[in-house]
Amino acid sequence: MPKIVFLDRDGLASHIKLSEITAPAGSTVTFKEHATTTAQQTVKRLSGAQVAITNKVVIDQNVLDSCPDLKHIAVAATGYNIIDTKACRARGVSVSNIPSYATTSVPEHAIMLMLNLRRQLLPYRQHVANGEWSKSSAFCLFKEPIKDLSDSVLGIVGFGALGQATAQLAHGLGMQVIYTARSDKKSTYAQHLPLNDVLQKADVISLHCDLNDSTANLISTSQFKLMQPHAIVINTARGGIVDESAAVYAIESGLIGGLGIDVLAQEPPKADHPLIELAKRPNVIVTPHIAWASDAAMQRLVDILVDNIQNHLQGKALNLVN
Repeated sequence: MPKIVFLDRDGLASHIKLSEITAPAGSTVTFKEHATTTAQQTVKRLSGAQVAITNKVVIDQNVLDSCPDLKHIAVAATGYNIIDTKACRARGVSVSNIPSYATTSVPEHAIMLMLNLRRQLLPYRQHVANGEWSKSSAFCLFKEPIKDLSDSVLGIVGFGALGQATAQLAHGLGMQVIYTARSDKKSTYAQHLPLNDVLQKADVISLHCDLNDSTANLISTSQFKLMQPHAIVINTARGGIVDESAAVYAIESGLIGGLGIDVLAQEPPKADHPLIELAKRPNVIVTPHIAWASDAAMQRLVDILVDNIQNHLQGKALNLVN
């Protein structure tokens, strides 16, 4: 009788439903879900479980040592740095993730942030709400300069599925696309360049790389100093890729022109987080880690999640990362 425990169901919208998981012939599935789970609750909740579902709850060696029945960890996300995959491998615990489910949602969110910041949407919305348009001497209201995305240069850091999909949308808007990645991937409309060249040339920089030892704080003060003073930095990847203190300094000192941030190193952030405070400025937008979260993307995620678990229960491998 396989026992499946979802440790943090609140990481998905409540209206997104998981389809039923069926057990092999002769047994039934026991399914238990929790809204959230703290580190102190993890072991107790996984007691007797063969399958754990987690989005952001850490499963490390200590948890594995205390959960001998665990056979599979289904990560309800693409990133799986919350799992000690080496310890899992040593214990014969398989780990699956959700690849390429948000290749529409994340690029659209990134482009939305670019358009908002380049075209000054939030400041102009506030001017109208404040009654300034009604007092204008002309039919329109000119306050902040408005810049087109077309003919501007987009620099993409990381050229996997999300980076390439963002490049495709940007190309359709008439942007010139350059990118940096570990390997030179063939593209008919994007030019591969070293990181520093991308940072120096781009009007908009969009991050789409994984968070790992080599990309932690990849964008820090020295990188911000390479950028043009009007450059906008978009991060829909992972919070730890950008040095947050350096980002605050870059905005406050005028090193760059704007920030569009969907991810932070600590989530949820504290109320007094410096970047949350900075979001009161017209050239900074912070969204609460929702670039991935269109209804269609979340439904794809849970469908793949169920498939991963179903395949494990049938003795098959699907989307394993270890």
